[in-house]
Amino acid sequence: MEFDLNIEVTNKENKYLFGKQGNSYYKGLVDALTSLDPMLTAKQKRSLYRDLQLSGDKFDEAKYLQAACETVIASYLSSKYNETFVYEKKVNPPKDVDCGFSTVGKTYNIEVKCPDFSVKNEIDSTNAFKIGSFGRLIDYDEVVGKMQEAFDSKTNPAVVPNKPLLRQQKMDNKLKDYLLSAHGKFKGTTTTDELNILAVCGSDWMDLQKWFFYMYGVQGLFTPESFHQIDDYKNVDAVLLTNLYHRHHDYWKKDKIENHWDFSKSFNLIFSNPLRHQDKAEIICSFVDSIPNHSRALMNFKVTNGLDEMRIPHFVVEELIEKGLYYFQPNT
Repeated sequence: MEFDLNIEVTNKENKYLFGKQGNSYYKGLVDALTSLDPMLTAKQKRSLYRDLQLSGDKFDEAKYLQAACETVIASYLSSKYNETFVYEKKVNPPKDVDCGFSTVGKTYNIEVKCPDFSVKNEIDSTNAFKIGSFGRLIDYDEVVGKMQEAFDSKTNPAVVPNKPLLRQQKMDNKLKDYLLSAHGKFKGTTTTDELNILAVCGSDWMDLQKWFFYMYGVQGLFTPESFHQIDDYKNVDAVLLTNLYHRHHDYWKKDKIENHWDFSKSFNLIFSNPLRHQDKAEIICSFVDSIPNHSRALMNFKVTNGLDEMRIPHFVVEELIEKGLYYFQPNT
C-alpha cells in the first residue's frame, strides 16, 4: 500500500514513533492520518501533529495518548461517514467537540477523553498488596486506613516485610470532570435525533469494569444518588467506553494486539445516561448500530463462573480471549 502522506518523526523523545518507521504501529498511524487528512484544515493538522509530538525535543506521554485516541476515533468515522463527518465540530459555539457525524437523519456529537493512568500503572507495578472498591462505600477511608496500619511491617512484625497495602487509584472524580466538561460543550436543547456522546478511553478489562461502577455503582454518576449534582452533566446522553488507552500504551509490550489505529479492532461499549434531558432511546440504539461495539453481545452474555457484577471481565476472558479474539493483551 502506498501512503499519500509523508509523516516524518524527528522527536527522539517520542518512544512510540521515533525510529519505528518500519513497524506496523507506525504504518497504522500513517493510514489513520491519511484517512483523516482531507477533513482537516491546515491549522487543525498542525495542532494534531503538535499533540502527537512528531517534532520537538520533549515528550508528554499522556498528551500523546490523548491525541492518539482522538485520531483513532476520528479517522474511523471520517472514513465511514466521509460525507457528513466534521472534525472539531462547533456544537455549542465558541466551544467545539472532537468530532461529529450524521447518518440516516440522525446526528452524533463526540467528545473524546483519555485519562492519565501513570499513577495507576505505578501502583500496579509496585510489590504491594492492593485494595480498591467499586463505587463509593461508607467509611471506606477509615476502614482502609486501619487495614494499612495492620499491613505495616514497622508496627506489625507478623506481616510480610516491606509489602504495604496500597489503595488502587479511583477515577470517579475524573469521570465527573469529563462529564462536566462535555456538558459545557454540548447543547442542552437538542432534538431526539441528536445524540451527545462522551468517549472515555480506558485501560484493561478490569479497569473498564471500574468505569462501569463509576457510572452505575454506589453513588455512581448515572444514579439518582450520584455524589455530584446531576443537572451539571445532563447534556451528556451516553458514554462510549473503549479500551483505546490499553491498545496504545506501551504497545511494544503487547504482542497479541494488532491494528492499534483501527477503531473497529478496539473493545467498545455504549452506556446511556438515564438522567439525560430526553429519552432518546431510539437514537441510542441507532448509535449502537453505527459503530463497532460489543454492547449487545455483553448484554446477552451469561455469566456462569462468577459474579454477574463482574460481567465485563468474564465476557472478555471467556467469550473473547479463550476464543482467540485479542482485543486486549492477556495477563494484564
